[in-house]
Amino acid sequence: MQTRNRTLPVLLSAAAALLLGGCATDAVMPKEDVVALQAKQPHPTHYASSYVGGKVQDNWLRTFHDSTLNQLVREAQQNNPDIKIAAERITRAEAIMRYTGTAMMPQLNLQGNYTQRSWEAQGKHGRGNIVLALNWEPDIWGKITHQTKRDAFTMAAQSAYYEWARQSLSANTAKLWFLVASDRMIYEFTDQVVAIQTKAQHILDQRAKIGQGNMRDVHMSRAMVAEAKENRTAALSVKERDTRALEVLIGRYPANALHAKRLPPVPARVPVGVPADLLNRRPDIIAAQYQVASAFHNTKAVELLRLPRITLSGQAGIDVLQDTMAKLIGGLFMPIFDAGAIQAQIDAATAEQKIAIENYRSTVLNAYQEVENALALEKQLATRYNYISTMVKEYKTTYNMTKANYEIGQGTYIDVLTVQAKWINAQILKLQIHKDRLVNRVNLHLALGGSFNSHRSAFSSKGK
Repeated sequence: MQTRNRTLPVLLSAAAALLLGGCATDAVMPKEDVVALQAKQPHPTHYASSYVGGKVQDNWLRTFHDSTLNQLVREAQQNNPDIKIAAERITRAEAIMRYTGTAMMPQLNLQGNYTQRSWEAQGKHGRGNIVLALNWEPDIWGKITHQTKRDAFTMAAQSAYYEWARQSLSANTAKLWFLVASDRMIYEFTDQVVAIQTKAQHILDQRAKIGQGNMRDVHMSRAMVAEAKENRTAALSVKERDTRALEVLIGRYPANALHAKRLPPVPARVPVGVPADLLNRRPDIIAAQYQVASAFHNTKAVELLRLPRITLSGQAGIDVLQDTMAKLIGGLFMPIFDAGAIQAQIDAATAEQKIAIENYRSTVLNAYQEVENALALEKQLATRYNYISTMVKEYKTTYNMTKANYEIGQGTYIDVLTVQAKWINAQILKLQIHKDRLVNRVNLHLALGGSFNSHRSAFSSKGK
């Protein structure tokens, strides 16, 4: 009886030691693993389209000098549903990791039962007990350790994806804001065109009344006024649509209540760093690295299913027939024949590991492509903007001269309309290219992995 009484404190002490020891898993890829993974996708020394050297800068949002844009980005970070979903994915991954880690700890349960039987000769008899049961499967081969590390890297990947979502949300907010601003400027310009066409129609009507014009010009002018008003209405529709899209993005009701400013100047060119730095700076690439590490540990854990499992269990409690009771049981389980079930799991885990590696390579290549595209477009749009600016200036001058000549009887109204259409199209195209330059600048910052604010997250491979 004394031996049984001593068993329960021993088991409880062992459980307490294990629980206090805990299981800490640091989701950091070793330097050699990071180097080996990055070596699978060679990278050049410099970008093919690079034209500004230097370290990639953070806090790119401030370069546009727009306080309203800054406020919209802060609002989007707080209210956007997709960002909240990404944050909850981290919480879920962390909970899964903690749940997996509990398998390394003893499980302590309280059990009880009572049975009553009745015999005609002996009457009623009852028996019951209350037992404190302790079960534990020691992680001898490291299977649970690998599973915990798998989940820890999955959580780290979700954290990196969350950071990438924050960066992307800020970029999309800025791009939509610039789009809404350009929509407003185009709408205002079309409104000016309506005023110009209306004034021209009035002049032609008056000239026709005194016999100095012709009805063909009058009808043409009326058609141009209607076309200008149609273009103005279409521009208004686009502006309202894009405004509502921006409001939804930042978490507001789509009430078309935002009022954009005019487009800011394009900031000075930005340093682009070197391609190798991109691998340790962009959160989506870092997340792909963590996914590879997670798949590696999952494969290792599945491979260990072939080895025997050892379980220990102990019970101590009170029985109505015996004052106390206690027992300690050890168990061994080892698969002998499973019809290939374990091998199938190994094959699936190995395939997932290869998929993660190829996904990493694809993510890196896409990142390089995004940087190169943005760099090339940066130069091309700047060149186009210069050409378009010249076109606007010259077409406007030509339009003014042609209109003046027509008013003194030289040339036809068709000549005026032809040049006017070229001037209008060039002016609208200039506004669109200005907007495209700002949008592409945001794309370049995002592609380079620069942060939209001064805060740099701790999401890096940490193995460098």
